[in-house]
Amino acid sequence: MKLGVGYFTVGVAALSAAVAGAINPARADESPFASIYTTEILPQGAKEVEQWATWASSKPDERFDEVVGRTEVEYGVTNKLRLSLYANYSWTKIVPKGPGAPDGPVDTTRFNGFSAEAIYQLLDPYTDAFGFALYLEPAMGAGERALEGKLLFQKNFLDDRLIFAANVNIEYVWVHDVAAGIWDHETNLELYLGASYRFAPGWFGGAELLNENAYGGHIAFDAAHPQTNAFYFGPVVHYATETWWATLAVYEQLPWARNPAGVAGAVSHGLVVGAERLRVRFRLGIPL
Repeated sequence: MKLGVGYFTVGVAALSAAVAGAINPARADESPFASIYTTEILPQGAKEVEQWATWASSKPDERFDEVVGRTEVEYGVTNKLRLSLYANYSWTKIVPKGPGAPDGPVDTTRFNGFSAEAIYQLLDPYTDAFGFALYLEPAMGAGERALEGKLLFQKNFLDDRLIFAANVNIEYVWVHDVAAGIWDHETNLELYLGASYRFAPGWFGGAELLNENAYGGHIAFDAAHPQTNAFYFGPVVHYATETWWATLAVYEQLPWARNPAGVAGAVSHGLVVGAERLRVRFRLGIPL
């Protein structure tokens, strides 16, 4: 689901005000990636609050700024199963400045709805040859429903200092067309790849590559047709103490896009015109 500004100000301020505490080894529930999920799970009975904030900016011929946020509560049901509940919200401001602007004017703050999440670990990256987990997320909001599934992979090297992770994501979306009185079908198909290295106690640094594909219709159920194909790449840094952890990534759209739908002007110089050129994602986790 696409995910606001005032709601997570407290979370951002908390990170800015925090000073480095005692540096501790990485915990099983922290994330060295900003967009990629690892296969590690909260221990049974453990609880955590996590704040997400994503700023998207820069489109041709317009001032585009969108902040999407998620506030999440996680619970370790068993050592293999984690359940979460999210509140989703967003703020968007768009000011068209030329004839090539892909969007109309917008200035809005909205509550987008709720999501639930379940992650079940089948293979542990520390005791098995590699980590593997299944992810399922239903979401519901005003005029929109979604169901997302992910395959999560993880492989550790160098005494767990180096982490490689991959996610294969598919999301089915239903959007209510009020005027037509129907629910439009959409699919998002994504491949995320990342590597992160612990270069000092409590610190990880790495990079993530995101490939995001949008389809009209539901793949495998409708006559789905490809619409857009975008790539993002950027560095990610992670820091953790015993009482909190934080991850920050900056992504830039790569000029690798194709135009599978053949729509005139949809891709310019290898970039998807309707997708942001810059994306910044921040995550803050606090165990309860």
